[in-house]
Amino acid sequence: MSSDAFWAEFHDQTLLDLIKKGDAHSLTLLGAVELITQAQQQVRVDVGNLLPSAQLAGGSSYALPTVASELTGKTAGAVTNQLLGQLNWEIDFWGRLRRMLEAGKAELQASQAGLGAARASLEASIASSYCNLRMTERRIAVAETNLQQQAEDKRIAEARYRLGDTSELDFRQAEALYEQTKAQIPGLRQILAQYQHAVSVLVGETPDYFLTHETADTGLPAAPSMLPLGAPRDLLRRRPDVMQAEYNAAAQSAAIGVAKAALFPTFSLTGAFGYSATGSVNNLFRWDNRAVEYGVGFTLPIFDRGKLISEVKIQDSLFRQAVLSYQNQVLIAQQDVEDGLAAIAGQAGQAEELQRASAAAARAAELALLQYRGGQVDYTTVSTAEQNQAQAADSWVQAQGGVLQAHINVFRALGGGWTPNGPGPHQEGAE
Repeated sequence: MSSDAFWAEFHDQTLLDLIKKGDAHSLTLLGAVELITQAQQQVRVDVGNLLPSAQLAGGSSYALPTVASELTGKTAGAVTNQLLGQLNWEIDFWGRLRRMLEAGKAELQASQAGLGAARASLEASIASSYCNLRMTERRIAVAETNLQQQAEDKRIAEARYRLGDTSELDFRQAEALYEQTKAQIPGLRQILAQYQHAVSVLVGETPDYFLTHETADTGLPAAPSMLPLGAPRDLLRRRPDVMQAEYNAAAQSAAIGVAKAALFPTFSLTGAFGYSATGSVNNLFRWDNRAVEYGVGFTLPIFDRGKLISEVKIQDSLFRQAVLSYQNQVLIAQQDVEDGLAAIAGQAGQAEELQRASAAAARAAELALLQYRGGQVDYTTVSTAEQNQAQAADSWVQAQGGVLQAHINVFRALGGGWTPNGPGPHQEGAE
């Protein structure tokens, strides 16, 4: 199942639009794309290092006459013109440059996997904030519904108190319950505004974007009905952060080869061909003024060999750290999935029980109010029943939101849906 197909399971077009907008405009993703561009250019640099470098150099210089020339009457200086094509090539005898290219390719793949991890995290964060936003809207609606009922109950309690049918205590209890419920709504609206701001920023917009563009309350999204899971090895391939850790280890392995190659001689070929002449520039390109240079060179570390050996050991230690990090990431991935699946089962069971509890509490509050109106019970019974109803209804809404969050966490744990984000380091097409 792809990422788009997974989010479609929530049956909420607003959510799909926000995720699409986030994928296109998120500053976090744009930054990850720039890292890929940087890595791509570095690979091109590493490829270029394997090839000979050529350059064209030219110049004109003037030399003052020597004292001996002036004594003989020659007072004019000498002008030397030069134009040379130069060639330099480091022979990659020990594989240093090839290993640098290998490391660069692995780093490119790691940055591509990093983009996949960033996209999965972004989509999960958008969905999480959006579902919390809709859940908070539902909580506000529940509180406002309870407030309307409690306002009517307060009116009845006050009327009965004025008529002398009940004591002031019943009226004050009804008033206290009404004010307590009313006091909850501003706090919930504050939480709602914070979720609206969070969603807006996640999609790359200013904090007021959601409020000005998505004002309709569409209710809670639906919980996905299917959760296809594959074999553990497929899980490891689809988690971008696991792939990123694997590529980082591959890049560090190549860095060991670069450090080892520095222990051996470096061979290079140099050559130049062009023209060099003293006097008028018109005579520069005469065949007699041609200049040819060529040579072979090498460099061999002697006194800093101990430092280079230590550098190899450092790179080897960094490679072992990268492997341990990869292994740890695999364990974390497995734990995340197991925790997510357990949360789905637990939250779904809790939501089902709270739905029944909410229905029972609503019926109890209804019966208590009927008995109060008939003079069979005092308002303490009504107050207790309505408090239980309000708490049960609010808890049920939060449990429904918990079910959605559990599915989102599984999406995050699986690294963004169920389609592998790309080949591993050992596969073709990794470049």
